[in-house]
Amino acid sequence: MTEYLRGQMAKMANVNMETLRYYEEMGLISTPIRSEAGYRLYSEEALSRLTFIHNAKQCGFTLKEIKKALLKSESSGISIDDFVKVVDKKMDRVRNEIAKQEIKLASLADLRTNLLAKDKHPGVQSTLEILKMES
Repeated sequence: MTEYLRGQMAKMANVNMETLRYYEEMGLISTPIRSEAGYRLYSEEALSRLTFIHNAKQCGFTLKEIKKALLKSESSGISIDDFVKVVDKKMDRVRNEIAKQEIKLASLADLRTNLLAKDKHPGVQSTLEILKMES
């Protein structure tokens, strides 16, 4: 069984050493065994879990959601169908967030257009006056 020191594990998992400790405290990875000198020794399984956590975070899952999935997988397991449902819910949330961001983007585009217009909308003119900007 290969074991890695904290610095080695952090480098391989592309996280900082404090993140490893935080993940231990949260229960995302198990507490590593200690060497005779007291150094933490991480296993290949810890590296696999860190890779899973990284990938899940890249997909937008929170650490709370990741922990829930890990705990469920350890106790009763997760079926592919259940996992697909979770992924579908996450995709719906991302789509909703994108829609909200598109509304903001459209509002900003309108504001930009009004800022550059010769005949400015009264609300934009008022904003310029509040900000003490020339029109």
